[in-house]
Amino acid sequence: MQIDITDQARNYLSRKMDFFLARKRVPRIVLAERSCHGANFRLFFESVHDDDQMVEAAGLRLYIPQELLAEFSGFSLTMEQFFLNRRLKITPIKQSYQCDCTAKCPNSAAAKADNKDK
Repeated sequence: MQIDITDQARNYLSRKMDFFLARKRVPRIVLAERSCHGANFRLFFESVHDDDQMVEAAGLRLYIPQELLAEFSGFSLTMEQFFLNRRLKITPIKQSYQCDCTAKCPNSAAAKADNKDK
């Protein structure tokens, strides 16, 4: 398992952690969605869940569900420019391109069946 954090991401998270730790919330990486473009992740400050594993990286303690660590082999945390704001970008070490949508994805079974009928 590997967790890489850039200096900018570490500084960003350190400031947020100072605020949220007083409220007994910890930084958790969670799976936001799976798509044909890859899995997307978010970081929320909330209470620890039973299946979380605490991981120390760059002097920070992050909490990540164990199944995500096993499936994606770790994460890289960087900062990116998103329109006018900077935000945290979480990239898995090993990406997964499994689609969990139904009709909107051209790779889904439902879409392929519809296209055969035309």
